[in-house]
Amino acid sequence: MKLVFLGPPGAGKGTQAARMAQVFGLEHASTGNIFRRAVAQDSELGRQVRSYLDAGKLVPDKLTSRVVKELILDRSERYILDGYPRTVPQARALDRMLEDRGQRLDAALYFQLDEEAAIARLAGRLVCERCGENYHRLFMPPRQAGLCDQCGGPLVSRSDSSRQVVLERLAEYANKTRPLVSYYEQRGLLRRIDASPDPAMVERRTRALLAELEGRR
Repeated sequence: MKLVFLGPPGAGKGTQAARMAQVFGLEHASTGNIFRRAVAQDSELGRQVRSYLDAGKLVPDKLTSRVVKELILDRSERYILDGYPRTVPQARALDRMLEDRGQRLDAALYFQLDEEAAIARLAGRLVCERCGENYHRLFMPPRQAGLCDQCGGPLVSRSDSSRQVVLERLAEYANKTRPLVSYYEQRGLLRRIDASPDPAMVERRTRALLAELEGRR
């Protein structure tokens, strides 16, 4: 089974990808993980990736696709791509790489979440200054306001959770990644999942959909 997970920041697609990978015996191929794996190998490919990461720059589309090809497509038959493709050009590159193997995606799962819900999720995140434990003002509050349940340390807003940063992330997603929804819909591969309920409900729906897809293969 070969899958792409899509969704705006805050939709929880990374969490669901990790859980579904365990349930169905799939590789969870997030871009962060495969970049770290490439760098750790210290190959020519890894050194190219490191040069961009060390400079705080985005890894270019062509190099990202090469990393996915060499570390995932060349080595695995069952995976969830999480964070790739990020743009329509990357999606086209993925199509070509799969076609070269006589393969295709089974589905692209789109975790739908409206912008206000995404802002509420992303802007409410807290972290303990002392031990790094994560919380959320609305969805996972500490037992005592402002203090960590684990160590009693002070809780502060995460640096990436200011409303301005959240809005910038959502704008980038809308410009670069949301067009993938239409791209995969036109190819008959898109499957929509409402990401607004609690994670346990989203997990049940995702698991049911993947079980259906697995049964059709």
